[in-house]
Amino acid sequence: MANNLKIIPLGGFDKIGMNMTVIEFGDSIIVIDCGTSFSPNNMPGIDTFIPDTSYLIENADRVKGIVLTHGHEDHIGAVPYVLLNINVPIYGTPLTIALVEKKLKDRGIKKFRTKVIRTGNTIVLGTFKVEFIRANHSIPDAAMLAIHTPIGIVFHTGDFKIDLTPIMGDVLDLHRVSTIGSKGVLVLLSDSTNALREGTSPSEEDVNYQLDILFNRYKDNRLIIATFASNMDRVQQIIYLAEKYNKKVILEGEVMLSIFSASEKLGYLNIPGDVLIDMADMNRYEDKDIIFLTTGNHGEPINCLMDITSGNHPRIHIQKNDVILFSSIAIQGSEREFSKMLNSLEEQGAKIVFQDIHATGHACASELLLMYTLLKPKYLIPAHGEFRFRRAAARIGASSGIPNENIPLIKNGDILEINDDYCKVTGNIPLKEICIDGNLVDDMDKNLIEERRILSESGIVIAEVCFDSKSGRLVATPKITTKGFIGASNNDSIIKILQDALNAELSRLITQNVRDERLEAQLRSALSKCVYDNTKQIPIVVVLVTNVVL
Repeated sequence: MANNLKIIPLGGFDKIGMNMTVIEFGDSIIVIDCGTSFSPNNMPGIDTFIPDTSYLIENADRVKGIVLTHGHEDHIGAVPYVLLNINVPIYGTPLTIALVEKKLKDRGIKKFRTKVIRTGNTIVLGTFKVEFIRANHSIPDAAMLAIHTPIGIVFHTGDFKIDLTPIMGDVLDLHRVSTIGSKGVLVLLSDSTNALREGTSPSEEDVNYQLDILFNRYKDNRLIIATFASNMDRVQQIIYLAEKYNKKVILEGEVMLSIFSASEKLGYLNIPGDVLIDMADMNRYEDKDIIFLTTGNHGEPINCLMDITSGNHPRIHIQKNDVILFSSIAIQGSEREFSKMLNSLEEQGAKIVFQDIHATGHACASELLLMYTLLKPKYLIPAHGEFRFRRAAARIGASSGIPNENIPLIKNGDILEINDDYCKVTGNIPLKEICIDGNLVDDMDKNLIEERRILSESGIVIAEVCFDSKSGRLVATPKITTKGFIGASNNDSIIKILQDALNAELSRLITQNVRDERLEAQLRSALSKCVYDNTKQIPIVVVLVTNVVL
């Protein structure tokens, strides 16, 4: 087994996000990507999740570096947390490294090693040679990786599409992909996100054509455009069109501004004249001359627009005849909030437009088939996505001539061992769910999450009981307090019922001379039953028993 290649996904093989894959041979380990998951909407207080890197910490002396395919949060977001335990070099293309460095500096991390690698170049990491190959995606500087190992080439597509008419940068390097395929690829790890979508992904040029039509149609309206923070192709298109139609653009969204600034410094953007203006200067122009380009984080393209719609934005407010262009998609899991926002926009007199003004950043079925055909891998590992996405990618791989037995659908934590003769799962690393809770990093405590969920839905009931530590007598009337439990109209009557139940149970326990931990437990049980019997709600019930010296 010492001469076998190991591929171990630590994230990204069960959902979209939290991408991290270990490639291991002999005494060398490299890590491909280091991302967070998208913010969960059913776990109060939890910001995101990161991969469990216990395996890397245990083998830190063999980890040669972290190689990043591009700068989206689900591929770079966990870097600051991972570096706290394994301080290894980080390699990526110019924009990717610029975003990582800002992230590290913002978190006060000063000691780190980043290396900028341009596409077309190769680096040596232990027994691996890693070649960066130009790709197209919804953020500049995306790269594919050809990882040359002692037993063959592992090709990692990263997130990609094949855009023959991109707005920024060049077309994916199909010539190099084809050349590598002619040499023989042992393993292909492939983006599976859009494997269920037939055909090919639209080009950014197609989006540009539709945007031009809409800009002309609504040239006398104020425009508010929602898009992904990282999609600099889209930002560049809107800036060009704003110049064409004599409009001014205001960028709104911290993440977009950060990526925009880094892209501009690298020379990836062309900003003509005085098209961009500051928010403070917008009153110098007529409403019809203004475009607000709004966003959230990657995966949250409408956060800023939600604030505007609800009236919570300090400077931007919806006006009658505003035109809202959605150059993005609603993120799965936020459909209810999205629908509520659309209704509110309509009520406020805005016009909403969805009209072919978004292009996915992920390859669809025909593009995947082309990639598989060009690379001709011996083994295909569908990556990046839910099981059904990866299963669809496996079917496409089989249609390209790859034997079904050479397309393993592995799970996070699986240890896949490969040589020229076989490819099989030989073990599994148990992985914990590591959550980011503010500034805290810890294993996910399901009890904690459940308590927060109950608090958010039913509130809390607090009973306070105080005894004289010497005499054992009550020194004050027991008190009931509630938060987020019941409305004001029912508050007094329910509090009286709970107070009576508390007093009755307390009298019974005192009569029975119960003074130990049973007192608190039985008071909590009695109150919980009383709450449910009278309200059919199940809030958190807390009993505070204190003893004082008088």
